[in-house]
Amino acid sequence: MTYPTSRPGPDALAPTRSGLLSPALRRDLADLNAEYLDLGLSPGLDGDPRFAWSDAVRQCLLAADGATLAQVAAVPFALFDLALPAGSAAATPARVEDSRPSARSGALQGRCESFAHQAAFLARRLVEGEPLASRVVLGLSTDAQTWLAECRLVQLAELAGNPRLIRPRWRLHVRFWEMLVGAARRASPAALQWAYCTGLCLIGIDDEVPVPPSPRRRGRS
Repeated sequence: MTYPTSRPGPDALAPTRSGLLSPALRRDLADLNAEYLDLGLSPGLDGDPRFAWSDAVRQCLLAADGATLAQVAAVPFALFDLALPAGSAAATPARVEDSRPSARSGALQGRCESFAHQAAFLARRLVEGEPLASRVVLGLSTDAQTWLAECRLVQLAELAGNPRLIRPRWRLHVRFWEMLVGAARRASPAALQWAYCTGLCLIGIDDEVPVPPSPRRRGRS
């Protein structure tokens, strides 16, 4: 699956400056989101836990064309989660060899590793320069921010080499993905803004099986 090489610019439907991210950061985030979608929808990675969307979510994304997915990638938050350590980085031993995934050949695996490195360094960049944005864009907790701020380069490289670092966001929330893809397909600014707001509200929500609604209380007879 291929995507347009151009990224949303100053005249894109999504604003280039939301008060949290600079145009350069929005561009880099869109590039990472596009790469995540491209990797996750590749046939060779459909069983990879790093891209373990539900079947309904995957089919929703597979049904979208490249232009639509490029617009989806322009959301002002990450389409993936980072499983980061918490607390002081001084307590984390720098042992890169312990966290490397088992050797797997092929271009797709190399792209996955490259993506993880870029995502980890973007997280570090946000924590250093835009700490509030790191909460909104990546959903980082205060402890995770502390670890990133204190970690050494070798620790960051070890983190990026861990296959458990990357995981899908909203893997079961098919209605959200349908809303986002539909808004992107229609190129509707109002619909996209509504989808963005919904996504921001979902950040940090546990992505396990949705809790069924509580039964309505019956009035006393």
